[in-house]
Amino acid sequence: MIWDWFSLPVASARVLPSAMRICAHVDYECAGTVEFLMDMADEKFYFIEVNPRVQVEHTVTEEVTGIDIVRAQILIAEGKTLAEATGKENQSQITLNGHALQTRVTTEDPQNNFIPDYGRITAYRSATGMGIRLDGGTAYAGGVI
Repeated sequence: MIWDWFSLPVASARVLPSAMRICAHVDYECAGTVEFLMDMADEKFYFIEVNPRVQVEHTVTEEVTGIDIVRAQILIAEGKTLAEATGKENQSQITLNGHALQTRVTTEDPQNNFIPDYGRITAYRSATGMGIRLDGGTAYAGGVI
């Protein structure tokens, strides 16, 4: 399993082992996300849920680890080892390099309690530049949401 975590040193040192214990306890051996909330004031963290899938936020982890999580998941499903799929023999060899931030455009109506909304995108300009990763396909001028 490849573990998805965020780059807070204190948190990752404590949250990652907790996530691993949860998955080991139920013999979970596939891609997934274990979610926690953290109180930054006292650095306590609280379990939320386990999602048995790669989530949209996985791109943050890909950027700071250099591991293509979706590719690795497919290779592991084909019978490849973790080392063959990721280039890493075990979890301890995965290191964090830098920081990553993900943003999303959502369609909500702020005048109606932020319920989901629909419409046509009238203008769209994607982010560009060094270090920018754009995973998009449905956002374009004229697109219907």
